[in-house]
Amino acid sequence: MICPGLALLAGGPDGAQLDYRLRVRLRGGPAAQDSHFRMTAAPPLVTGNRVQQPRMGSWRIEPLGGRGAAPSAALLAKALGLCYFSGPTPEAVPLATGIKLGKRWCRLWQVQAPPEVGAYIYLAEVAPGLLTLAYLSATLPEGEIRSLEIHLDRAALGPRAVPAEEGTALLNTLRHWSEGAGTAGDPEAPETEAVP
Repeated sequence: MICPGLALLAGGPDGAQLDYRLRVRLRGGPAAQDSHFRMTAAPPLVTGNRVQQPRMGSWRIEPLGGRGAAPSAALLAKALGLCYFSGPTPEAVPLATGIKLGKRWCRLWQVQAPPEVGAYIYLAEVAPGLLTLAYLSATLPEGEIRSLEIHLDRAALGPRAVPAEEGTALLNTLRHWSEGAGTAGDPEAPETEAVP
């Protein structure tokens, strides 16, 4: 029997480690709070079967210390719901521009957020057919967090990096925000921020 925790331990050089900067503004709060976290995607486990079926890896999120305050567990859970580590989807549109991550030039894709949601979302193609969240700026329709930004600082991918099983969590979160904004009955348009 294979322990599920082993998949998490395998996310080192053979999988992917993505370091992010997180900026949060609370409703009624005095200033933005900065913190950092790491999203680790593990490669699929290799089994003893002769025929290896295509698999997806697991992923997890953890705070990064030493650079600002550590994000709370609740904030990390919200951040994980905004991460993306998967292939292209109909909601993502390739752009004619890109960004440099270390020595790697990555093409940018834009996620089409629902019109009710004030958000700018860009994905980076860190490997052929493998996209990850590069930048997100959004104003949340409800809750104590007024707005947040997520920036990809560093991406380290091994040769066996594969999409995470729950890699499109961001898209489900956008749908949830859209449903929340639609039922709120707020006639004001949500705030948005352009990419700096």
